[in-house]
Amino acid sequence: MSKKRIFLGLGIAVILVGVYGWLFGFQTASALLVRYESRKLPDISKTPIALADLSISTVPHKKVTYFGYEFELPWDDVDESRDKTTGQIHVGAFRSGNAFWFSTFPPKSFVDEVMKTSKLDPQRFRQLYGDAAFESDYGFNKIMLQATPSEITPFVSQRQAATGQILLLLKGISMPRADSGIFSIQTPDFQGFQFESPQSRPFKITDYLYSNDGGVNVMFLQKFGGSAPSISQAEINRVIQSIHKVQTQTVASNKG
Repeated sequence: MSKKRIFLGLGIAVILVGVYGWLFGFQTASALLVRYESRKLPDISKTPIALADLSISTVPHKKVTYFGYEFELPWDDVDESRDKTTGQIHVGAFRSGNAFWFSTFPPKSFVDEVMKTSKLDPQRFRQLYGDAAFESDYGFNKIMLQATPSEITPFVSQRQAATGQILLLLKGISMPRADSGIFSIQTPDFQGFQFESPQSRPFKITDYLYSNDGGVNVMFLQKFGGSAPSISQAEINRVIQSIHKVQTQTVASNKG
C-alpha cells in the first residue's frame, strides 16, 4: 500500500471521527458519564411500578391529626411521651421501638426549588421538561423517576442528552433509598410514590403523596433486632389510604 493511500485513509478516519464528535460527541460523553454514575447509584436505574399489595390492615386503629391532616394508625402502642413536633414535622414513637415521620410541604415546592437552583424561568422549564412537569410536583417527580441511564445513547439529540443528565442527577440527589423498588401509589386524595418494600424489612420505608393543595411525606422506621414487629404493607396502606385534610387546622393532636 502506497504512502498516499495510507495518508488518504488516515485523513478519512480523522474526518469521520471529527464528524462523529461534532454530531454525537456530547451525547456519547453523557451516555458514558451516566452509566459510570449508575454503578455508584444503582437506584437511579429503577423506575416506578404499580404497588401490588393493596390490602389494608383491619386492626383496630387510632386516629391522629397533624398540621391539618387526619389519618389512622393501625398500632395500639403509640408512646406519646416520646412524640416530637418541629415546624411541619412530627415524629411519633411506638413502644415496640418502631417509629413514624409525618411532614407536609406546599404545592410545587420541589418544582420551585429546581427552577430556583437551575435559574430557569417558567417558559424555559416547560421547554425542557414539559407542561406536566411544570404543573405539579407529582408531574415532575413522575418524569424524573421514569428517567434511566439507558435512555441516554450517542444517538439522541443533544437536548435529550442534557435534559436526561439533569433528571438523573436530580433523581440521584433527591430520591430516598430504594433497594427493593419504587412503587406508584394512589389514594382517594393523593398520587405518589413509595420507596422500598416492607417485605425486605428495610430500616426506612418512605411515601411521598402529592395533591393540588400540597403534599405529605410519611416515613415508617423499623427497629432492627429484638422483638420489634415488622411493619407490613397492609399497615402502611391503612395509614396512607386514610390521610385526608380536615377543616380545623390543628397543629398536633391525637384521638383515642
